[in-house]
Amino acid sequence: MSNESAEPRPIVRRLGIIGDVHAEDGRLAQALAYLNKAQVDQTICTGDIVDGLGCPERSLRLLQKHQVKTVRGNHDRWLLEDRVRHVPNAHRREDLAADSLTYLAGLPAVTEIETQRGTLMLCHGMGNNDLQKIWPGSANMPMVQCSALDSLIAQGHYRFIVNGHMHFRTMIHFEDMTLINAGTLKGERWPGFMLVDFSTQTITSLRFHGNQIVIAQQRSLLPDDDHTTWGNTQSFSGDWEPLVLH
Repeated sequence: MSNESAEPRPIVRRLGIIGDVHAEDGRLAQALAYLNKAQVDQTICTGDIVDGLGCPERSLRLLQKHQVKTVRGNHDRWLLEDRVRHVPNAHRREDLAADSLTYLAGLPAVTEIETQRGTLMLCHGMGNNDLQKIWPGSANMPMVQCSALDSLIAQGHYRFIVNGHMHFRTMIHFEDMTLINAGTLKGERWPGFMLVDFSTQTITSLRFHGNQIVIAQQRSLLPDDDHTTWGNTQSFSGDWEPLVLH
């Protein structure tokens, strides 16, 4: 019996981030091609692969082909449970091949990767709760706190958390952790994806403009003086200028 310890996970320096897919297979293919050309070390996805206007089967195949580290979203769970099928453009189990259903059922709620700047957790809402939203409060959306996130901040294990569910690409800075919402490929208002370079500590937000992909914003991963840095979600005050990445 070998006494050798398990091999360490590879360190990610360039990371592709894809938000809620919602069967946008065409945009997913474009995003993956862009990130492949950008030579990312890993691409991650926040789930919600099904329920949309495009092809869920092709979307699943693309994620598998490109070895995208993906978590299960609430829409994926609902399809598997045959629940909430009244949502617009809902899919059903019979829309997917047996092996695709097996893949979907095998997706974790939470996974993590090692980046050059620390450990990153990937989830859909927050942790195992795929319906959790987090928001410091703004003129258009009331404050939403999260005890699960507060516990993770207190533990100090994660330097970054990437989630989805809100369809709104943002960064929320905490004193010891940064929360990145990956947004969505869905719709015509803010569809896009992101590229993080941990070496330069920059995040580039890409958006779909017709058939083209253009840079929406490029920002530092680090906090700045123009946006609040919070201790945890209990310190949310409702007075915050969202750091949007559209």
